[in-house]
Order: sequence, then C-alpha cells, then structure tokens
Amino acid sequence: MPEYTLQSDYASVIAIDQHARSVTACALDLASGETRTGRLSGCPSAGDILEWSSWTGEPRRFVYESGPCGFQLARDLAALGQRCDVIAVTSIPRSAADRRFKDDRGDAESLLCAVTAQNSKCRAVHVPSEEAEAARDLARAYYDLVSATTRLKMQFSAILLRHGHVWNERTASGRLRSTWTDDYVSWASSISLGNPAADGALREYREGVLDGIERCRRAKAGLVELSETPRFKPYVDALSRLKGVDRVTALTFTATVDDFSRFRSGRRVSSYFGLTPGRHSSGERGCRNGAMSKAGDATVRKAVVEGLSSISSCNGRQKALPKGCRVSAAVEAEAIRCNQRNARRYRDLVGAGKKANVAKIAVAKELVREMWVLGLMVQRELEAGAL
Repeated sequence: MPEYTLQSDYASVIAIDQHARSVTACALDLASGETRTGRLSGCPSAGDILEWSSWTGEPRRFVYESGPCGFQLARDLAALGQRCDVIAVTSIPRSAADRRFKDDRGDAESLLCAVTAQNSKCRAVHVPSEEAEAARDLARAYYDLVSATTRLKMQFSAILLRHGHVWNERTASGRLRSTWTDDYVSWASSISLGNPAADGALREYREGVLDGIERCRRAKAGLVELSETPRFKPYVDALSRLKGVDRVTALTFTATVDDFSRFRSGRRVSSYFGLTPGRHSSGERGCRNGAMSKAGDATVRKAVVEGLSSISSCNGRQKALPKGCRVSAAVEAEAIRCNQRNARRYRDLVGAGKKANVAKIAVAKELVREMWVLGLMVQRELEAGAL
C-alpha cells in the first residue's frame, strides 16, 4: 500500500482501532495534511464512524487491523460505498515504545503512519464472503470440539490409570480393542473407585466424552451436508480426489481460501498456511530454520497434516469415485498425477534418511499447493460455464 497510491486514488485515510464497545479513529486529509483523532463509545456503527469522518475529503479509505472483531465493520463500510481494508496485524511495524506504552489512540496513530508510509509493508487480508466465513466457522467449531473431546478422553483414561484400571481387551489376533465403543463404555460405566467424590469425577469425565462425541458427530454431519451445496460441491468434489483429503478437509480449505485466484503462486499458498520453513539471517551469517513457520490458518494446516497419517501405506492406485461426485477429465488427470507424486516424494524422502514426520510435512506443503491448483481449475471452469 505505497504512499503514491493513497495520494493519487484517495483524498483521506482513516485508521481505526476497533474494540467491542468503542472505536478510536485517526484521520488524515491528504490534501490539507490535517490530522484528527477521536473516540466513539457505545458500540458505534459504521454509519457513526462515517459521520465522524465527514470533515475529510472524498473518496475515503478506511483501514483497521485484523483481530477478534472480524470483518463485519469492513462489510458495513463497503455497504455504505466506502473502501475499507483489514490490515494483517503481523505486517504492522511495532516499535519498542509502542510495546511499552500501548493505548487506543497510539494504536490508531501507528496504523495510520504505517499505511501511509512510503514503501509500506502493510498487507491487506482477504475479506471472505459471508457464506465462506460461516462455513469456516462451522469447520473451526468441529475441530475445536474434536480437540476438546480428545482432551477429555485422555483425562478420563488418566483418572482410571491412577486408580489401577486399564483397558486391556484384545481381539482374537491379540490386537488391543478400540476405546469408546459400546463394550468400552459398558466396561467404564461398571467401574467404581470406592469413593463418592472420585466416582463423581469419573462420571463427569465419562459423560463429557460421550456428549463431546455426539456433538462432533453432529458438527461433522453439518459439514458434509454443507459440502453438497452448489457453492462448495464442485470444489469439494475436486479436492477430495486427492489422497489424504476427505470432504471435511476439502470444505475447510475451500471456505478458508474462498477465492482461489487471490494467490499468485503455490509458494504463497504453502506460506499462507505456515508450511514453509522460517528464516533467520543477519550480517555474514545466513541460514534457514528447518522448522515450519506455523503462520496463517492453523485449522487447515492441522487437518491436512493429520489427513496424511496413512501416507506411508499409500499406493499408486487412484481413489474410487464416490457416487454423486463429478469432476472434469482435466481435474481427474491432475489429481492422479498429484497422488502419484506425493507417494513417490514421501518414499524418496524416507529412503534418503528423513524422519517420517519430516517427510509428511514436506508432502503436506505440496498437498496444499495441489489443492489450490485443483480449486483454481474448478473456479476457471465455473467462470467459463464448463460446469
């Protein structure tokens, strides 16, 4: 967002520091150079902010940093005919003074300086459509429920272990039977720890797990149903042709990306999801940290990595085409090439001495790029009316 762009295309810039019940705005009129800062309380609306900035010249450009307040203010200002960018908070430079002395006025003024600076490095994040954001919220709720339920399962097993109870039922072949089946729940329900308080704790954990399992099931069913809607089905059908990608992961990725054409290369996609190595270099010493940056959306990154848990046993055969799944011949051919390439890359990395988890992360980096490629192919087919 260079200075010349702001000065040539806009007459004023208004930087906003937004909170739940108040807004602090710092406005700059580029023609006169006048700057004003004001605070609006009582849950101000986009109309209130626009009215406060009426002293500035038009057209106006509003900016505020990304955060817990989301994108609603940007949508409301857009509905009023105003341009509003949500700036990635990680791209806003912070001085030591900003970190020591933090207040709303200072944050608004710092944001204004950052976006109007020459050669500004501030980046505007993508404002998703309301439909895509709703799907992403449901996907995050599902993965949060899975994490919470997994934690409760571990806590339940821990309290049993502390009292000397261990599930050790085996199959005829000697393999340990799965937990949280009907047999496991019956066994766990029959256990008494000999103390009312301990039994109460065990009961609460058990009921919490069972309730969590049911809530996970409902959330997953809602995601699968959403994946069949016209907005998402073409993309989910295509992305789920990749091994390691089920319909839930495909929907989560599609809802997060929203517009596949907003990325210019696969490298930017893997960087966006935090699957590229970090970098630390200074002076004569330059090196690249081998650990993932873990920037961007953690939900998609976790879903993709966990989906590759069976990559070690991946064969060269293509996934069977489920009933009702429709993809073009070009998408299917590209998916076949991607699956073969991923399986070969994993084998080559492990064969070269890389640890299995390191090889899996390397494949995950390629997989998100391939999902983007397939999604971009589908988006272009839809735009051309081929689907």
